[in-house]
Amino acid sequence: MIQKATLHHRAEWRRHCLVYRLFAVLIALLLLLPLLTACSGEEEEASEIAAYGEEGARFARKLAATFPRRVPYSDQESGAADLIMEELRKYGYEPEKQTFSVADEEGLRQTSVNVIARLEGSGFGLTKKQEETDPERLPEEYNDLVMVIGAHYDTPAAVLVDEAENADDQELVLPDGIHNNASGVASVLTAARILRQEHPGYDIVFVFFGAGTDEYRGARHYLSSLSPEDRGKIDVMINIGPIYAGDKVYAHAGQNSVRSGKYKDYAKRRKLYQVTDIFFEFQLNSRNRYAVYTNQASFFVTLDSGEQAVFREWTSKLSDHTPFDQADIPVVFMESGDYRVKTMEDVTIESRNPYFQDTGGVISGTRFDRIEVLEELFRQMDEQTAGQTIPAIDPDDLTDDEPDPEPDSKENSKQVIVPRLVQRINNTAFVLVQLTRKGPLNYDFKD
Repeated sequence: MIQKATLHHRAEWRRHCLVYRLFAVLIALLLLLPLLTACSGEEEEASEIAAYGEEGARFARKLAATFPRRVPYSDQESGAADLIMEELRKYGYEPEKQTFSVADEEGLRQTSVNVIARLEGSGFGLTKKQEETDPERLPEEYNDLVMVIGAHYDTPAAVLVDEAENADDQELVLPDGIHNNASGVASVLTAARILRQEHPGYDIVFVFFGAGTDEYRGARHYLSSLSPEDRGKIDVMINIGPIYAGDKVYAHAGQNSVRSGKYKDYAKRRKLYQVTDIFFEFQLNSRNRYAVYTNQASFFVTLDSGEQAVFREWTSKLSDHTPFDQADIPVVFMESGDYRVKTMEDVTIESRNPYFQDTGGVISGTRFDRIEVLEELFRQMDEQTAGQTIPAIDPDDLTDDEPDPEPDSKENSKQVIVPRLVQRINNTAFVLVQLTRKGPLNYDFKD
């Protein structure tokens, strides 16, 4: 009897323990429920990152369709400048035109304009940690640092490729510059629109350069027009090139950040690293299927100085950032392309898609740089991607130093595919907006 009673008590004790455990689990779940709900809300909010609508893409299409031959010094380039002025006024800016002229080979003067708009920032304050450790050596705040954000609005001269048949029909497929550089202009305009509500830390000067494809004449004139004092206030120049049709979006530092061998000037690359910080901080690939890469080529090249340096995190391309780069101002150049290269000659490749094989992977200035051509191509590619469960970017193509996309999941595979033009413009603009709030070393944005 005693043994039976003991067994009975043990069974009762086990049942009580099981009940207590179940009760404890239930209480824990109830306590976690608000946190799970909050996390769910954060994911919903995160999915809205760079949800700037289709206004930027609509403007890019309008610019390309209305002025498809906006080569430097042409009437169409002039009309494009007026269109940009009109758009800036819609956002509440008071843009101005900066006229400049150059002489052609016969000595005739040709005229173009830069379109300029300004936005005052709230400044940057010294970080609390720096105030405590080094309160006297650094200024308490910076309220007049300038960030120049620019893009050229003209198009390069058309590159015609001889074809065996119907060569005379190439007039029908001339480029309209939706890629180079309506997409870059639209990204800057979108950032300008958003920054009217989400104020920057820097004082921003938006410059839409004329004659950018004629040896960046507009950028050269703008920089030459500044006084030494105004030049000294420029902390960085951001140049947005064609970001639409290339395989990947890249950000580069300037050549002034290059040192011999593998050495680099970190101060000159600080803004580049802030761009990649923004990419990782906001998980843009897993949320928006948008990534920012840096050139991770590893071969050595000969600099103008005659020294050898590794070709990494900078580009050899010359564009509207070049005059600032040569003036020793830190620059960031954003463009789309493919820097999986082994020689400098391959830097011209914008896409390895076989569709562009006739032009050697070059899109800018070719018959492929047209609205209907590119939108149809990317529509087909998006439809194919929507039926797959793989990430938009293949991790096998990434090096250890490149943005590593989040692991794919069933949730990610169900994401709505945003059209390439909208995706690239809005996310590039988002990076710009965030970058305007990231100040110099040891300083924080003053909200």
